[in-house]
Amino acid sequence: MPAPLDISIWHSLWAIEKKKGDAALTPKEGLRDFNIGYVTTIFLGVCFVALGALVMFGTGESFSPQGGIFAAQLIRLYTGNLGEASYVFIAVAAFTTMFSTTLTTLDASPRAMAKTMELLRGNGRYSYLFWIIVLVVGTLVIFIFFLSEMGLLVKIATILSFMTAPFYALLNLKVIRSKHTPAEWRPSQGLTILSWMGILFLTGFSVWYVSSLG
Repeated sequence: MPAPLDISIWHSLWAIEKKKGDAALTPKEGLRDFNIGYVTTIFLGVCFVALGALVMFGTGESFSPQGGIFAAQLIRLYTGNLGEASYVFIAVAAFTTMFSTTLTTLDASPRAMAKTMELLRGNGRYSYLFWIIVLVVGTLVIFIFFLSEMGLLVKIATILSFMTAPFYALLNLKVIRSKHTPAEWRPSQGLTILSWMGILFLTGFSVWYVSSLG
């Protein structure tokens, strides 16, 4: 699924892990992996916008904030447009999307937290396994106590994603242009200007989005 900008951290950690198993992994191959994921995420993002604009918008249906009911409503909208025979395909696609997202987050978030604590504390006291347990327990608590407020949780997560996007984009640009990145792999002046334009766009869009919630 489309992801927030901190997925760059996830991808970096995955690339490091991949290099441990393949010492011959080159920066070009790592960049190719990144580009494949980047283009795929853009494509999926366009698909999700199309989903809202062409299937959900204008139906007049009031969507439930509860995850299970919302999924049923979404599948019903698709089968209403494509026919009952498409039910199985739509259900499998919806399940696959959410399962792959869950699997990705279950690996990436604990990996990022473990690395963060290692950098902040200078040791690996809080391991990858520790953060997996924290994530699983926290998720179960949300499901048990806040399942009926899933719509609110999604709204909060969306707001936080928009508000932190410019911050992550600025950090990405700072790191890729710093001494930690070899000179030959730093972005060109044109790409740097494009990056600053993207940061300004993200900032403006975040301000507009938050102010429009009123």
